Amino acid sequence: MAWLAACSIIRKGITVATTRGSALLNMADDDLLTRGSLCLDLLLDEAKPSGTLLLLERSNLNSDGWPLSISLKRNLDRSITLTLCQPGCSLEHRVVAPHASTGEHDAARLVYSWDSLARWGRLALMTAAGANIATVDIPAPPPLRVKDAKALLDALPATADTCGLLSASINTDIVPVTSLGGLALPTKVATPEGPKSLGQLRRGDLVLTPEGESIPILHRIHRRVPAVGHDTPLRLRAPFFGLTEDLILAPQQRLVVSGTDVDYLFGRSDVRLTAAMLDGTALVAPSDSASSSELMRPHLLIDLAQLILPRHQRFIAAGTAVESLYLGRLRRDRKAYAVSALSHLDRHAMPEHAIDPAPLLRSFDAAVLAERRIA
Repeated sequence: MAWLAACSIIRKGITVATTRGSALLNMADDDLLTRGSLCLDLLLDEAKPSGTLLLLERSNLNSDGWPLSISLKRNLDRSITLTLCQPGCSLEHRVVAPHASTGEHDAARLVYSWDSLARWGRLALMTAAGANIATVDIPAPPPLRVKDAKALLDALPATADTCGLLSASINTDIVPVTSLGGLALPTKVATPEGPKSLGQLRRGDLVLTPEGESIPILHRIHRRVPAVGHDTPLRLRAPFFGLTEDLILAPQQRLVVSGTDVDYLFGRSDVRLTAAMLDGTALVAPSDSASSSELMRPHLLIDLAQLILPRHQRFIAAGTAVESLYLGRLRRDRKAYAVSALSHLDRHAMPEHAIDPAPLLRSFDAAVLAERRIA
């Protein structure tokens, strides 16, 4: 598996230039990608309009004998439509985002995968923390030329930003639909034997909950992905939120915060928030600061991991409480489970998770809480 290219839309609509994996520098532009995946990270905010997320059109006059039209369009009903036309092939398929029941916000991940030789393709759209996945089968999808795949990312349509696109990337293999949360592998996790890095933990190891319980790890889910979109790492600064060291994590990773100010502001003993809600506050180190890690550079790959615990318990990472991977009832949906990053694990042995009882804050409320902590 190799990442061919990635692009990202960041603050104020600035587009980071497409970057290409060094493993594919020997591929010619006219080589065919008979197998691969196109991955999009986006926000399905209902306030955002419908419009084109990705678009490539080559006519007979400028196509070098290979006319092509491919587009991904976001619709108002929380669906995504893929349209692909070339000589001898015309297809249009639509996948509708499943409605989250977890109080999640509008973060979503779309993966279009194809294997032309096997005459198989698939659209998969994930919302929430990864427990909700909708899929649509695509019969006989055509291959893409390498230069066409790159061109899709080189010039994003003007509507991409306003329609909620955050990033797009292309892989030369079938990519599973991965969860949106995650922590960097060096993160120190509390265990009965003392802090251990997340990368050292294995199935059966014990981790500590905020209540002091020792909980066995069922699985550690690891992925190596471009540092774009929902995988653009943020650095939370210590000592805020009880951090003993800076914490590098994915924007959609959820933290659990408690304290007298939480009780005063929200009338609850603890609340949940995502790291993305803190972006723009003094709790998040600027990505261009001199102290920022190389992991913060958007053109690099980053290793992220999460823990599956028996009952979706919280655990302590770098001194603060974070949520483990939420599975909900994913194992009951055979088709959705097969496209997820858990597909290599026996679904009958996987747990079902209840929603964390702490309410998930709105972005404004999380920013207010952050400012009080800073003050």
